[in-house]
Amino acid sequence: MTTIEKPSVTLRPFIEGDYAVLVEISNEAYPDYGWTVEEVRHFDADWKPEGYYQRRVVAEEAGAPVGYSDVSHSRGQFVPDNYNIDLVVRPAARRRGIGTTLFDDAVSALRLRKAHWVRSGQKESDAHSVAFARKIGAVELKRDWESRLDLATFDPAPFAAAPKRAADAGVRITTLADELKTDRDAVRKAYTLHAEVRIDVPSIDPATPSPYERFEEEVLRSPYALPEAHFLAIRNRRYVAECSMGKEGTDPGVIYQHLTAVLRDERGKGIAMALKLETIDYATRAGLREIRTWNASTNRPMLAINEVLGFAKQPAWITFGKDLSAE
Repeated sequence: MTTIEKPSVTLRPFIEGDYAVLVEISNEAYPDYGWTVEEVRHFDADWKPEGYYQRRVVAEEAGAPVGYSDVSHSRGQFVPDNYNIDLVVRPAARRRGIGTTLFDDAVSALRLRKAHWVRSGQKESDAHSVAFARKIGAVELKRDWESRLDLATFDPAPFAAAPKRAADAGVRITTLADELKTDRDAVRKAYTLHAEVRIDVPSIDPATPSPYERFEEEVLRSPYALPEAHFLAIRNRRYVAECSMGKEGTDPGVIYQHLTAVLRDERGKGIAMALKLETIDYATRAGLREIRTWNASTNRPMLAINEVLGFAKQPAWITFGKDLSAE
């Protein structure tokens, strides 16, 4: 009888020439969330808080890349002792111990840094990944609903009166692109609003500040920037709410809903609904197929608006965490 040995797994640092293969592996593993090399390069070049750490490792079998790990701090919720990890293995190469090898290597590096938490996100419908998270001793910390709106089936008629409610409260709906035509400080005002409202977004670690320059880059020059789809609510000449969108990934029919948020003292005026309806109208006029968005399972006010509008919940994304300080 002939014994066929499995190829041994070797690990090496990520290098500049690996961007294309990293995107290839990621898109193969998650075909519904395709990325581009340009987007990953932009993310890597993005602003980083002082002390930010990132470590990428590529796994190979017989010289062929089959997976990678990506360990980093969170830029928006920066806690020096807490890290995120992405473990991605080609579907055809799974169940051969590659993920475990990558994870053990990452944990060894994090222990040298005296890490506290290492966290990862898994889709609840991916039974293998969820089982792997539990196997390594990770526990569930948070759930986020992905919701999708099929624009072909959306009926605006039931919501015809919604914009009037906000207008009657003195609210004007506009876009960042339109405001820039007459106000050179529009981006600065949008940044001030964004910095305040993002604090209320449910997260495991608290939101940490990022500079104005990063916000300007994101909304005007990033690969997914759409200032014409960055909707704003203005009341008494004050920016009081935002609802922004971005064109991400490889599916030309999909647009992503980013942050929808209203200042605390301006809530209860129907502003969020009015803004959401503007985004749906924009996406429909653009000939797109679908809007996708994510919300924490605890964010009932925003989930309620999405449900009324007809967004369909997808399998939740579970944030798992392993407490390295407890071992």
